[in-house]
Amino acid sequence: MRIEVDQEKCTGCGSCMEICPKGYRIWKKNSEGKAEIKDLTLCHVCTLCASKCRADAIKIMRDANEQKENEIKQENL
Repeated sequence: MRIEVDQEKCTGCGSCMEICPKGYRIWKKNSEGKAEIKDLTLCHVCTLCASKCRADAIKIMRDANEQKENEIKQENL
């Protein structure tokens, strides 16, 4: 899994960092004041950051194996 921030779209508002349960442990601002990933190992993949981003600058990419595991978990609920 990875998170991509489109630096062209990011406005630097910080809403992704504010909504994230791990906040500034995962996120940081770069020299332009825009959001960047600092440490993705702490991410729960809750996708709150992407849903809160008004600029639609955050994309969450999951690999095929992870996506299949999530589908299986959902089917077993």
